[in-house]
Amino acid sequence: MTRSVLCKKFKRNSGLDQPPYPGPKGQEILKMFSKQAWEEWLDHQKMLINEGQLTLRIKRLGSG
Repeated sequence: MTRSVLCKKFKRNSGLDQPPYPGPKGQEILKMFSKQAWEEWLDHQKMLINEGQLTLRIKRLGSG
């Protein structure tokens, strides 16, 4: 069964099936944003990473 939410971006849409993050922030996103809005956000993040040629690797202290 599809959950309905009053999405902040699209004003009405089907909701996410589960929180995208653990804890209160994940619950807030689950209640306030639609599946479509979340997918657009993820696509936008991918675009920013790719266009900026960002690396998501974590540099560890002491490793050259």
